[in-house]
Amino acid sequence: MQKLLPHGELQAPVDGLWMVTGMCPFPLRRSMTVWRAPDGSLIAHSVIRMNDEGMARLDALGPVSIILVPHTGHRLDARFYKERYPKARVVAPAAARAKVEEIIPVESNVEDEMGALGAKVHALPGWKHGELAYQVPLPAGGNALVVGDTLANNDPPPGLGGWLMGKTAGGVKGRLGTARIVRTMLLADRAAARAGLERLAEIADLRFLSIAHGRPLDSEVAAAITEAAATLG
Repeated sequence: MQKLLPHGELQAPVDGLWMVTGMCPFPLRRSMTVWRAPDGSLIAHSVIRMNDEGMARLDALGPVSIILVPHTGHRLDARFYKERYPKARVVAPAAARAKVEEIIPVESNVEDEMGALGAKVHALPGWKHGELAYQVPLPAGGNALVVGDTLANNDPPPGLGGWLMGKTAGGVKGRLGTARIVRTMLLADRAAARAGLERLAEIADLRFLSIAHGRPLDSEVAAAITEAAATLG
């Protein structure tokens, strides 16, 4: 079983969404995002194993019904979640399914699940890892957007290792961008990737953006995504 890594508390940065930030095995922050399906169950995106108190807080929100592995990475704690929530379905993007199944069986393509669960799936072309973006309606109105690695900002952990990671692998300037290591390793078609991000910025009434590596945004979200798209040239 994957060992428990350092993490913060499960919090609700906006009504209708919950997030926890933890650490990777190397000096990089990672975030899990959770939201409710129409039936009251929970969708957990890019899962992070928490301590007993954190898992109890998650359980208090409702039953986890979907373990969403966002792409060919971010598989670290998926098995722990499946063992804890055996009735939950493991889902992944179709393009990433084979790679995810090297770690854990996938029960469905995420594209076939999200419509019935109240979220809209947006394609992110031009990348090698099969990531998608998820538009989630917020209870108070407007939309949140949940993405994985295609968008990031400069939020390194403290210490020399975090500083080096931010300088060498991150390199994001401004409010939002794409990490240098993601562009280097995962970018397949720069024009297509830019167009995909620009389409995300056109989503109506975007009020919140959750990203897997970095601080979430709760203002001027569309403008920040447009700026990030422009960095792809």
